[in-house]
This record gives sequence, structure tokens and C-alpha cells, in this order.
Amino acid sequence: MKFQKIIFDWDGTLARTLELWLAGYQKSLTQRNLKFDSAEIITEFFHNHHEVPDRHPTIDFPTIAEEVRKHVYRSLQSVELYEGALETLVALRASKTDFSLVSSSSRQILEVGLGAHSLNSYFDSTIAGDDGYGHKPSTLPFEEMLMRMGCAPEETLIIGDSHVDITAGKAVGCHTCLFAPPLNAQFHDFEHLKSMNADFEISAIPELLEYI
Repeated sequence: MKFQKIIFDWDGTLARTLELWLAGYQKSLTQRNLKFDSAEIITEFFHNHHEVPDRHPTIDFPTIAEEVRKHVYRSLQSVELYEGALETLVALRASKTDFSLVSSSSRQILEVGLGAHSLNSYFDSTIAGDDGYGHKPSTLPFEEMLMRMGCAPEETLIIGDSHVDITAGKAVGCHTCLFAPPLNAQFHDFEHLKSMNADFEISAIPELLEYI
């Protein structure tokens, strides 16, 4: 099936920001003499932030989370894109494919990250996590984006690296594509993600061009 409308995720899909978030947590936790290895940090702090205070009541998580956001913000100028991501966006633009971006990152962080690679003008529209539409897996940011793009869900492909992208995409009625590159293996349970039965799966961004 060919698509002319695509909604991208940002963190862990186009930009290798997952490493930045991990480094931020490592730094903040180490400063407090809190010993968590990388796998534990990802399991305990990367997802479901509202549950962290119950699991770790002695940790000042709001302060740590803010320190991590600042670390990521300061590091964005050097963030790398996944291999072939920029070339893929250029090819999509040349093919007249409409594409947008929905991220759970804040508008400030998203704009700086996009700006680091001069991508701000590439997308027809962007929605950030603090734009007022909630966070994935809520369907609200995707419903808003579909309205902005003027496209039907069944004509649209949502691509992301996380369960929230697949969950929200299915719930809103779009086709879904799981991005599961080897670089993301430490951040995700690939077996679980694959069990969610996304419509498509790719391990490199340029593979997306097969569906255009």
C-alpha cells in the first residue's frame, strides 16, 4: 500500500535523543549517589513518569526530571539523526508527500532539535507535548494533526519507535509503522513491540520510501 500522508515521531525515530535522555539521568542520579545501571534507568524512569514517585518515594523525581530536561536541551546542538533520516525527508519532499510530526517532547526542546539540523521548515505541521493536546498514547494530538493535514486516518501512516505510537495510531484508525533499529535495542522491548502487530516494521528510515 502506498501513502501520501505520513506522521513522524521525533525522539528515537528521526533523532537519536534517547541517548541524551539516558546520559541526563545517569548524571543526575550519580550526583545524588543513586546507583542505577542503564537498563534500570530505562525501566524505572523513561516511561510512565506519574508512577515514579510511588516506586521511588525517597527520590525527588520532579527535580531530577527537570535536570534531565535541561541536560537534553543543552545537548541538542550535537544530536545525531538516524542514518538516512535527512535523505529520506528530502526524498519525501521531492515526491510531494505530505508529512508532519507529533512528539511528546516540549516545544522548546523540539524546536531546538529540529533547528540543529535545519529541519524546522521540512514538516507541514508539528505538535509538541506541551501544545495542549496531551501526550501519546492519547489520540488527541493525532486527531488534531489529521485535521490540520486534511487527511483521512486510513490514508495516513504513523511511524514511531515506541508502544505509544503504535497504540495511538491504531486507536485513531491510521496505519502504523514500527521503527526498530539495532541502536534502539537497549531502550525498548522489541519482542513486546513486535507483538503489537504494527502494519509495517522497518529497521532503517530509508526503508520507509518503499511505502511511498
